[in-house]
Amino acid sequence: MTTPATREQGAPMAVATPSAAAASEQGAPPLCEFRSVDVRIGRQPALCDLSFSIAGGDFLALVGSNGSGKTTVIRSILGFLRPQRGAVRVFGMDPAGRQRRLVRQRIGYVPQNPAMDMRMPICVRDLVSIGRCAHAGAGRRLGGADHAAIDAALAAVGISQLAARPLGQLSGGERQKAQIARALCQEPALLLLDEPTCNLDAAAQCDCMDLLSRLYTERRLPIVLVMHDIAALPATCARALVLERGRVAYDGAFAGLYEDEVLRFIYGPHPLAGLRAMRQASDDGDSRRHHD
Repeated sequence: MTTPATREQGAPMAVATPSAAAASEQGAPPLCEFRSVDVRIGRQPALCDLSFSIAGGDFLALVGSNGSGKTTVIRSILGFLRPQRGAVRVFGMDPAGRQRRLVRQRIGYVPQNPAMDMRMPICVRDLVSIGRCAHAGAGRRLGGADHAAIDAALAAVGISQLAARPLGQLSGGERQKAQIARALCQEPALLLLDEPTCNLDAAAQCDCMDLLSRLYTERRLPIVLVMHDIAALPATCARALVLERGRVAYDGAFAGLYEDEVLRFIYGPHPLAGLRAMRQASDDGDSRRHHD
């Protein structure tokens, strides 16, 4: 098991990535690679000399406290941010360069709290169909293959029966499933989710994690999942990458997150309080799921 990084001059050190090493041994190139990346937001450093890679079989939890750089990593993968130093490569391409459209075609993205007006007169199927724009192009009439992909995505997340329902009549959990279906409809080679359980009740959080676990198991779809609550992560998520101040603090087996030193990177100077809150949330979710 990979051990936590140790601090040097107040900053954590990067550690080896087991899955990336395994992929290198097999000769398979990584899906995504950060090479000594620096990113600044205004004058504020967001990522500092960040290096890691994502292999084809990864279900990766991207973990850290607020402001640690998690969302900046996601935005860099999508090409929304260009590094001031170093390089980001996704499918072997520069996601912020001339091939950015090709990169984004192959990435399904579920943002945190996507801005949506629930009064808009659109239904679930309309939302999911947006995922086909990456292939069909905005404004083009959808064909038979597009409609088949929409049907398959709705079925995959278990909301086929909600296809005609207006968005404003959905629960929080149902809206999140619709967003995941939209990303799946794109037929991605990599799925990115930024805090997908945010603002969901405990039962809906469990349902969301169960869905992602099933998608990974059945499809072997690589997943990168930004999360605060590590107790909610499914057992299929075997690798964790913990960030602190834009640097890798821990990269290794999921079980290593429960070590005191790693918990401090996530919950601050009082990791036991954070761990108790995490366990309570997990117990509440289990209790509600059994009750349902």
